[in-house]
Amino acid sequence: MKESFDPSLIERLESPERKKELPASSLLKMLQVNGEVDVLDIGAGTGYFSIPAASLTTGTVYALDTEPAMLDMMRGRAQEQGITNVKVMEGVLEQLPLQDETVDRVIASLILHITDQLEESISQIARVLRPGGRCLCLEWQEDSSEKRVPRPNRVDPQVLKAMLEQAGLQVDGIQYPTDRHYLIIASK
Repeated sequence: MKESFDPSLIERLESPERKKELPASSLLKMLQVNGEVDVLDIGAGTGYFSIPAASLTTGTVYALDTEPAMLDMMRGRAQEQGITNVKVMEGVLEQLPLQDETVDRVIASLILHITDQLEESISQIARVLRPGGRCLCLEWQEDSSEKRVPRPNRVDPQVLKAMLEQAGLQVDGIQYPTDRHYLIIASK
């Protein structure tokens, strides 16, 4: 992995700014999380997407993260809210701990830029998606302003699109919900 998440930054994950710029409910609607779909939230963190997804589906929401502190926090949040369809799992993007074709939806939010094995990670996403499944990839855009030094750990949207297609997924397009983020929805 190129970088790991600093748990001291947890407040940012639930910040009012993030909730305004990237509302989980809107993104889950775009991904068509509803009915009985099973969802995998990769790098689930505090449950920003997992907790609201669990209220939109009667299927299982697999909340995957590498940080035990995050997983404990998410278990607590789910328990507090009486949510029973979230399955908290420890694991990594490069080797998803699920069988082939296990889920109908995958959320990869601000996680793909931290892997040294992007192609393998995308293959893992395609592997666990059922036919007809959908994936939402939300990533940072490179900041082209002169104020910041370019970060080496950004994934160009066209590169990500090409990798998703190479893995057998159909990309529905690239959107730019903020000046700092882009998202791609792809289907199998």
